[in-house]
Amino acid sequence: MKINTRKAALLVIFEVESRKNLQLDAVMERYHQKLKNPKDRALFVELVHGVLRYKNLLDYYINFVAKKGVKDKKILNILRIATYELLFLDKIPNYATVNEACELAEVVNKSQKGFVNAVLRNIIRRKDEIEKALEKLRDINPKDFLSIKLSYPKFLIEYLEKSYGLDKTIKILEFLNTKPLQSIKINTRKISREEFLKKLEDCGYEYELPELNEEIIYIVKGNIKDNKLYKEGYFYFQDLASSLIVKWNKDDFEKAGTILDLCAAPGGKTFNCAEVTKGVIVSCDVNKAKVDLLRENLLRLGFDNVIAAENDALILNEDFVEKFDIVIADLPCSGFGTIRKKPDIKWNKTKEDIENLHELQLKMLNNAAQYLKNGGIIFYSTCTLGYMENEDTVSRFLENHNDFNLISQNTIFPDEYKCDGFFIAKLKKEGKV
Repeated sequence: MKINTRKAALLVIFEVESRKNLQLDAVMERYHQKLKNPKDRALFVELVHGVLRYKNLLDYYINFVAKKGVKDKKILNILRIATYELLFLDKIPNYATVNEACELAEVVNKSQKGFVNAVLRNIIRRKDEIEKALEKLRDINPKDFLSIKLSYPKFLIEYLEKSYGLDKTIKILEFLNTKPLQSIKINTRKISREEFLKKLEDCGYEYELPELNEEIIYIVKGNIKDNKLYKEGYFYFQDLASSLIVKWNKDDFEKAGTILDLCAAPGGKTFNCAEVTKGVIVSCDVNKAKVDLLRENLLRLGFDNVIAAENDALILNEDFVEKFDIVIADLPCSGFGTIRKKPDIKWNKTKEDIENLHELQLKMLNNAAQYLKNGGIIFYSTCTLGYMENEDTVSRFLENHNDFNLISQNTIFPDEYKCDGFFIAKLKKEGKV
């Protein structure tokens, strides 16, 4: 059977579930290229992200009518895809959804075709009954209700509740279930904002402008990476939240002679620095392929004040000690702030992962501290939410480094700023105490 939209979605979801910490975008790209029709590509993305975004809710519907559950994982994922269509994609007729699911089941496990047909027809017939049963759970067990309705693991709801309270947590989780727009940053070294917006309009793109950074643009429709504006280096992809490190501290970056971006890939903050500083930026990552891609983007964007290098942030680099005015330490984290774009993160992180990442961040920050000159600044950031990887990491760092002062720390709440969830702390090295 040749690849089609639903089969491609099934294979991606199955692979993501089978192997922990896969790069969802990379897996999807393999199949995206095989789908030639733009509408098929759009439906493929919708189905993969939709199933991963609402997995708990879809399973509730399926298990409500299939009392013994579904043991075959591929059949379960066929049912999830079809149930997502039934609940969220009104433009696809129910009969078409059922027929497509049955055809796919026949290829995967012919003996289960009748079962798939029966489950889906029962969901269609009993949809109101299932919704009422779920609503009853709201009063009986509110956490279970939220875990199903919003589709998050219960540990994550409880973890964020401890940091922000339940009402705020619900607002955050609801927003993280929304679909993101493509977010791009204008390369002001090559083009002014006014000129770029004119070019966008000439190309027929619809866009929105966020409030906090006038150089960030949200593309409402269309794949702008295929456009000549990308190839000519007029912009790069970056979320609003990560752009705020340089945006909010522009004076510091303009004055800095030497800047280290410790874990730079994919490079957004390096590019932000390159636009404003007259100094030199050393931009590092442990992954050679990511460093190569960083170099390609530097050439595309026309930045000549950046040195890209392989470096492991966990290992002290003696050549870096006391060499930098600023260190950007945007460190590995659980990534909960990026769930809109990477819904698989909901299901591939555990409480133990959070604790391990907290310890990893401290080790990397300890090295970053040694790379600063006296009077220098660390900008510690993560694209996650919750105190352990953010405020707690900063507190423990300061306990072990009495030569540093906390200047500021801010959580970028996604529901308030309409962007990724993000954390930024500004730490200044005052000298030996």
